[in-house]
Amino acid sequence: MRRLLLFLFIILICPVYAQDSLERDSLRNMLIITCHPDDWELSMAGTAYMLKDKYNIHVIIASDGERGNSKEPDTDVAALRVGHAMQSAEKIHAQNHFFRMPDGEIYADEDAVQRTVKLLEELDPALIFLHWPIDKPDHAAASAMAMMALSKTGMMYNREVYFFEVGLLNHFTPDVYVDISPVWDIKKELVSIHERNKDRPFAMHRIAERSSVYHGRTNRCKYAEAFIPLFPFSNVRYRNRIGCSLLDL
Repeated sequence: MRRLLLFLFIILICPVYAQDSLERDSLRNMLIITCHPDDWELSMAGTAYMLKDKYNIHVIIASDGERGNSKEPDTDVAALRVGHAMQSAEKIHAQNHFFRMPDGEIYADEDAVQRTVKLLEELDPALIFLHWPIDKPDHAAASAMAMMALSKTGMMYNREVYFFEVGLLNHFTPDVYVDISPVWDIKKELVSIHERNKDRPFAMHRIAERSSVYHGRTNRCKYAEAFIPLFPFSNVRYRNRIGCSLLDL
């Protein structure tokens, strides 16, 4: 009887998993290039969640964040933050790519750029998200690393490339807003995963809420995430025929 039940289970369930795998294999890739664990969750968790069934999501995390809020690196902090990054990635079916660069010492050097180039060529992403460059040094360096790699591959001209902000940043004037009101509770859950770190005594979801409410008011909704495209959608100089997938959300 047990063998019969097992056989029936395989017959009925396996095709479902196989079909789901085939469907995911047919999806284009999307790449988020970040500096630390928790960066994309604070900035675009709602948007990423809304895109998770439309793209296979990959995330570059330049540093494990081992310094946290202290001056000295702490391997326990790094292990916690990496573990939480894995948990949040699972929520959006994402694959993390850890570069293991020293926290607080991120530079857009040749090695970092070439590693990013290699991953871009391997994934061939349709959508790419990266830090707004006017930010603290680590975030600015991760943005420069991404921009140099996009330039070297030529993908800055023929892909949808967007800047995101972590918190509310200087000179960040969005062109695109995504209404995340329906998935706000999920964003708060994703951000709150990172509040469990011993170096995170403050409520990170309040930081996310502040920016999401601010952009929501601009977009006439309760909560929104904001983005700046690398090139204007009407850019004639580069014969830009790239659409904006975010407008479909």
